[in-house]
Amino acid sequence: MLVKYLLATIIAGLFAGIILTPAMYVKNVPLILHAEEYESAGGGGHSHDTPASASESAAVTPHEHAEEAGPELPFGRLGNTLLINLVAGAGFALITGAAALFLGHRITLQNGIYWGLAGFFIFNFAPAFSLAPELPAMPAADLAMRQTWWLITVILTAGGVYLIVLREQIWAKLLGVILIVAPHIYGAPEAEDLTSAVPPTLASEFAVSALATNLFFWVVLGTALGWAIQNYASSELEQ
Repeated sequence: MLVKYLLATIIAGLFAGIILTPAMYVKNVPLILHAEEYESAGGGGHSHDTPASASESAAVTPHEHAEEAGPELPFGRLGNTLLINLVAGAGFALITGAAALFLGHRITLQNGIYWGLAGFFIFNFAPAFSLAPELPAMPAADLAMRQTWWLITVILTAGGVYLIVLREQIWAKLLGVILIVAPHIYGAPEAEDLTSAVPPTLASEFAVSALATNLFFWVVLGTALGWAIQNYASSELEQ
């Protein structure tokens, strides 16, 4: 049972990762390339032959600058982006599938999109309230601090969504709202110097574009999860 369930989940995640890549190249990569021109003009001169998702967190955690993404992979920007999206898609699919099993709420083709919307809210939309997707050459706080804040925000937001959606008590719903709001009241880490060569309009356009791409990814992932589990693992789950 678990083997078929895991395989269905991973296949759905890989499919979503593949679909995400061309969407990123239509919406996000041109903005990243534009921002890299400002970075080079500002004297940084860094080479960014790294995945687009490493700069805008489409499928990776919190908004890493390309120069912070670690050693360059040998596949070029497109190959690296596809590889990371495949890994991230499978990872997010496994997390979602595991959550469904733990909560006892099966993912189906009919409700898959709601699971996807919940994932988008938890992993992308809620953190972006205080820590928006960032372009190269934009100032940012310490990476470890941003990752820690992002992880805490995701955990609290997931708990809040659970309390609001799946619990009927008024106190649970109020506590859920508090959990979701709490990390933003505390505040995300900020860079000491906010000066940037990137025009504010470009940064805003990228933040909106990254969130739109993330929304597309999660809708595809939720729908694919529902279809795959319903068609390949549903009968085993009933036994």
